[in-house]
Amino acid sequence: MKKLILAFLCMVMWLPLSAQPEATPMTAGRTAEGIVYFLPKTAFNFHLLVEKKTYQPGPFARYASRYLRKNDVRQESETDYRIIKIEVTQTGIRDTSKCYALKLKGGKCETAEVRLSDDGVLLAVNDEPISGLEHFPFQALPQKSHADANRFMTEEVRAAGSTAKMAELTAAQMADLRESREQLITGEAEEMPQDNEQLQQMIREIDSEYAALASLFLGVELCDTTEQEVTFCPDGEIAREVFFRLSKKRGVVDKDDLSGVPYYIKVEDVYQVNVAKYPPADQKKHEGLYVNVPGRVRLSLYSEDTLLQTFELPAAQFGFVELRDAQLFKRYVTHLQLHPATGAVVSTRVEEGKK
Repeated sequence: MKKLILAFLCMVMWLPLSAQPEATPMTAGRTAEGIVYFLPKTAFNFHLLVEKKTYQPGPFARYASRYLRKNDVRQESETDYRIIKIEVTQTGIRDTSKCYALKLKGGKCETAEVRLSDDGVLLAVNDEPISGLEHFPFQALPQKSHADANRFMTEEVRAAGSTAKMAELTAAQMADLRESREQLITGEAEEMPQDNEQLQQMIREIDSEYAALASLFLGVELCDTTEQEVTFCPDGEIAREVFFRLSKKRGVVDKDDLSGVPYYIKVEDVYQVNVAKYPPADQKKHEGLYVNVPGRVRLSLYSEDTLLQTFELPAAQFGFVELRDAQLFKRYVTHLQLHPATGAVVSTRVEEGKK
């Protein structure tokens, strides 16, 4: 995934470098002027755990009140989605407004190893890029299987001439199962098991058959949880805007899909950095390595007017760019690691005795 820049040679057109976007895109790599690289802006990945519940009524649902004394059994199929958990991770994407060149002339600079990402974002100098920031997707547990009620139907039930008669005979079969279970527990069964383990196995088999037959009246409900990701990369504060929508029938949908209930996001600049104090870096006047000093944002997620969660995280585009003196790399073997999502310096180390 990552390239050793010393092995990556390419010819590019040299353009004046500033903090303003260039009309002609720069190509990262080695040039006559040095190593061309980008700094990142920070994108936020919202990982939504979405629970889907589906209900399928049983063929005898209308008789549940008569035979099972259940008055609230649903008669129609239903599907319902809801969000049960929200997590946020960060990734860095190339900021085309922050393209610079590191001049590798003189001293230790000429042998420096500069590491870039696949899209040219600076990750490290004379060091390995930071790893371990990957998100591990949610792994759902295997769904509980439901016994097939049809295989427990007796021939008498199958031969019944109407649904009403089938429901009546099935209810009688369920009553027999309840009686058999009670006799096993009280020790009154004609054929009692030889030991407790066999007893428990017989009870489990009765319970499984009873639950399968009951589903013909009560229906079957399935629950499945999946992870969906929504990516967001703000360039400034946002008072309130629709982030995505949740449809009870279709799950997470696009923010423009009016079939879903809107979820809103608010973005606040926590530090309120006065960027005017930090003018755009100009490499025509200065030599060295440019890095991000990220700001910090507060992301608030709402459902209607209810605040669901708030996250405070660093963000490159809410901070400014800082110059690290070239002498640090010319006179010393300097090891430097940058955060891949923010472009901030995570560690700096100078090899002692190597000037």
